[in-house]
Amino acid sequence: MHIKSASTISRRTLLRGLGVSMALPWLESLSFAARLGTNVPTPPPTRTLVTFTGMGFHSQHWWAKGEGAGMELGPCLKPLEPWKERLVFLRGLWNEQANKSAIHCMQTGNMLSGSPLSGAEVRTGVSFDQLMAQRIGDRTRIPSLVLGCEGPIPGLQDGLPLLYSSHISWSTAVSPTWTETRPALAFDQLFRTEPNRGDRRVVDAVLEDAQSLRQRLSVSDRQRFEEYLGSVHEIEGRIKRAGQKREESGWTPTLAAPDRPRPADGIPAEIPDYWKLMNDIVLLAFRTDTTRIATLKYCNDGSAETHTHCGAKDQHHQMSHTQPPELIPLNQFFMAQLAYLCERMSEVKEGDRSLLDNTSIMHCSSMLHGSHDAKQLPIVLLGGAGGKLRGGRVLDYLDAPNRRMCSLFLSLMEWGGLELDQFGDSTERLTGI
Repeated sequence: MHIKSASTISRRTLLRGLGVSMALPWLESLSFAARLGTNVPTPPPTRTLVTFTGMGFHSQHWWAKGEGAGMELGPCLKPLEPWKERLVFLRGLWNEQANKSAIHCMQTGNMLSGSPLSGAEVRTGVSFDQLMAQRIGDRTRIPSLVLGCEGPIPGLQDGLPLLYSSHISWSTAVSPTWTETRPALAFDQLFRTEPNRGDRRVVDAVLEDAQSLRQRLSVSDRQRFEEYLGSVHEIEGRIKRAGQKREESGWTPTLAAPDRPRPADGIPAEIPDYWKLMNDIVLLAFRTDTTRIATLKYCNDGSAETHTHCGAKDQHHQMSHTQPPELIPLNQFFMAQLAYLCERMSEVKEGDRSLLDNTSIMHCSSMLHGSHDAKQLPIVLLGGAGGKLRGGRVLDYLDAPNRRMCSLFLSLMEWGGLELDQFGDSTERLTGI
């Protein structure tokens, strides 16, 4: 068969309806090999996910030691206890350029690029996720999905642009990637191809195509397909209910009555609901193969959020400096997001593996803790990266000759399908990973 024809056949099948294009999850019945009549299915793709929380963790309680089932996790990491055999704890990595200023924004803007940061004007480097999107993102309908749970911080800090604090994903040296914070619009990115179609459910719009497809699927794929349609329907319903819940739950503006119509953005009133919903959209994007590259910034560096749901009385930024005991439950809330992703991904079967097996997750922060210590960064890896990542390990690079974050990024890109000889300030992959 001609190479071009093979490439066309291996593209993800779409369900189409009026104003809707809906990619399918990985199904053995629709794999490239199955369509050619062979018995060897095409392996599922490897996904790459970066998650971020600003201002580090409690200085005394971010640690791990041991290996395998006997690995011990510090209090901040306790929510990941069930997943420690899928976890790699990295100590000692850094971005050298981020240590040339002690200001939050200047320790965040090059988180995923390792590039020098300009203070006089906004200038950093293309982040590794966006380089992947530019080079191999054409394999899916959306090159990458960039989400956030907190909007950008405007203005300057000591004359330096706070824009750096609000973005970890950069499409060019001077342009951060648009970070979608509204669940409804993030959901629309995955499925809708025409505007102003919000009056029709996605599943209903593609119902005719879906009924035709069912007849071509094996029994096991048919069950997987029905579960997938159900998850799309459930998440779409939650998004629509989120805006209503915000009004019903007592949310009020700063005025006694609003002086303009409240945007129907569907952002949940409670932070746990909001973050869970954004997690689910990432999961849906991966399950449908709409994208294989995603970043999710849960909060900004310098975040002024007060997480009362964790018992916090002060803003996150303030707590990162004072390091009260209440910071530990907040840090655990951050890690609970990763535990949730692991649990959901492990439930999605893709042939002999799970979605978790076929994903590499990197969680990072801009500093070790709130004293602006960026000489080593808190990094954990989770998942299997398509069989390339072995969990249950603690790797210490603090005294290693190469401890560049960009060396880790070279490895992550290779796992995701992009092999490069150089990125940022590194020309070698991280050893031992």
